[in-house]
Amino acid sequence: MPETSMPAAGANAAAGPKVPTAPLTLQPAPQRLVGEDGAPVAGTFAGGIEDASFSRLSGPYARSFLERRLVEKKWQYVSLATRDYVLALAIIDTGYLASGVCALFDRGARRLLIDDNPVLPPGCASIGDSPNDGLSARLFGPGIRARIERSAGRVLVSARWGLAAIELSLDANSAPPALSAVCPLGPGRFDFTQKLIGLPAEGEIRVGNATYLAQGELAGLDFTHGYLERDTSWRWAFASGRAGPHVVGFNFSEGFLPSGLGENAVWIDGAPRAVGPVSFQFDAASPLGPWQLQSADGSVELRFQPEGQRTQSTDLKLVSSRYLQPFGTFSGHLTSGAGERLVLEALPGVTEDHTARW
Repeated sequence: MPETSMPAAGANAAAGPKVPTAPLTLQPAPQRLVGEDGAPVAGTFAGGIEDASFSRLSGPYARSFLERRLVEKKWQYVSLATRDYVLALAIIDTGYLASGVCALFDRGARRLLIDDNPVLPPGCASIGDSPNDGLSARLFGPGIRARIERSAGRVLVSARWGLAAIELSLDANSAPPALSAVCPLGPGRFDFTQKLIGLPAEGEIRVGNATYLAQGELAGLDFTHGYLERDTSWRWAFASGRAGPHVVGFNFSEGFLPSGLGENAVWIDGAPRAVGPVSFQFDAASPLGPWQLQSADGSVELRFQPEGQRTQSTDLKLVSSRYLQPFGTFSGHLTSGAGERLVLEALPGVTEDHTARW
């Protein structure tokens, strides 16, 4: 098989050994999330699901208003990792509580300039069913006004959050096809997620007197909506960027979805391709040490080096969360659909280690 190397922008790379297993081509996404039998259409797909409404669910997936408030979770997450900074912005609706994340990590100074993750009353967050055109996610609270909206392929991200003012425009029309994954989690429970990488970003982020510009760097989006398990945990890795002239991204998770199902995929100059289960190895007592990510099929081998992190632990007795999100860079290799080994150095991105009872 041929071999090529793709360094992250401004980085050097060396070719590695050949890899026998190439990521798999994904089937196109169905038009509707819910099938004729009233159940979600399970699978991992390339492209967005046009009708992502839960309204046609029936049988064990039918839920009363009260049941939905207890088990339904939604979030819209925006990631923008550049050579200078990493932005993480999220609007979260857990049904009975609202929350959000606003974090800005200065990579040069190696410090968080903004780090806020409030717990707010229900109703402070609203997120629609569609991750495509028509997307609408809003959050308000003391010192917080945030919205993420999409129309005609343009995603507008606007927030006033404490000392931060964020105004970004993301171009989904220039992004590669989305990854859509629909995964059963048990009787009457499932998760739907849509991930997008490679959205050119324009705008600025202001924190006090400091201004951080977005001038074509490639953002990523994570829309998740599901009837999730009471006890949920995951490890997660995500990156969206350029490697020389190439658009590269990936989404990997471990522990969240049943074996054999999932959202593990790579983008290399085009549509997402599926990889097998990915293992995460790191020292939980020292999370700023290196992380190792490796797929069972050998197509992914990455080393993540954290530069900083944000953490939060919340214990409301009936509801609890332990959250760790390091910011840093990925080095190692991915494998293209043609079986080529693509070596990356210092591609900025994020990982997570999260355990929740909700």
